[in-house]
Amino acid sequence: MTADARPAATVVVLREGVQGPEILMLKRSKQSGFFPHAWVFPGGRVDAADERAPSTGSAAGLPKGDDHFAVAAIRETFEEAGVWMGTGEATPELRAQLNGRTATLGDAPELVADLGRLAVWSWWITPEAEPKRYDTRFFVALLQAEEAEAAVHDDIETVSSIWVTPAGALERSIGGDFFLAPPTFRTLEEMAEYPTGEAILAAARLREVRPVMPRLEMSDGGVCIVLPGDESYPSDSPVEGPTRIEFKQGHWWSHS
Repeated sequence: MTADARPAATVVVLREGVQGPEILMLKRSKQSGFFPHAWVFPGGRVDAADERAPSTGSAAGLPKGDDHFAVAAIRETFEEAGVWMGTGEATPELRAQLNGRTATLGDAPELVADLGRLAVWSWWITPEAEPKRYDTRFFVALLQAEEAEAAVHDDIETVSSIWVTPAGALERSIGGDFFLAPPTFRTLEEMAEYPTGEAILAAARLREVRPVMPRLEMSDGGVCIVLPGDESYPSDSPVEGPTRIEFKQGHWWSHS
C-alpha cells in the first residue's frame, strides 16, 4: 500500500556573495527521521495552523489556494534558520516554542508572513516506493545582508549551518562529507548556472513549475533516481535537463 505524500515546503535561502550567490544550508541531526546527517535547505511539513496564519502578498508561481505552502516555508525558515520574512517582531522565545511544538503562528497574530518574498522554484513528490513521502514545494528567497547575518541553525533539528555557493556545495558533496538528498543536489546543479541571487529569483518568477515524482531503480549496484521524460519513464510533463540522478562512489551525479 502506497503511503500518502504529506504537504511540505522548503526554501532556498539566498544572499549575494563575493564569488556569486550563496545558499544557506543546514545539517540535519542524526535523530532526523528523513535523511539524517544530510545538508538541506530550511523546510518541513505544512501544519494545519499554517492555513490560518496571517499573511500578505503571494508567492510568485504559487496558485492562490496553495498559500499555506508559502506560510509553512516562511515559518520553517524562522524555526530552523532564525530569519523571519514578514512584519512584526518574531522573538527567540516564539522560535523556541515553534520548535517545541508548543505554539503556532496563530499564537502571535501580530506577525504577518510576507509571501511576496518567495517564488516557487520546483515541486518534488517522494517516489511511491518510499515509506515516508512528501509533496514539497521548493521556494527561493533572497535576503538582505543584515538578514543573512542573523541566520543560524536551531541546534535541535539542525546541528550546523553554512553559507556556500551552489558550485561549492556540489564540490563538497563529491568529497563525501556533505551528503545531499537528490532534489537538493539537482536544485544546486540548476542554480550553479546563475551569476547572482537576483538572477536566480528572476528565473524562479518565470519558471513553469510542474510536479516531479521520480522512480527508483537499481543501477550497477547503486541507486538511480529516474525523472519524468527519461526513455524508461515517458511523461507528458518531462523535466528539463538530466533525467537520471545516480549515487556512485559516495555522491550523486546526473546524466540523461
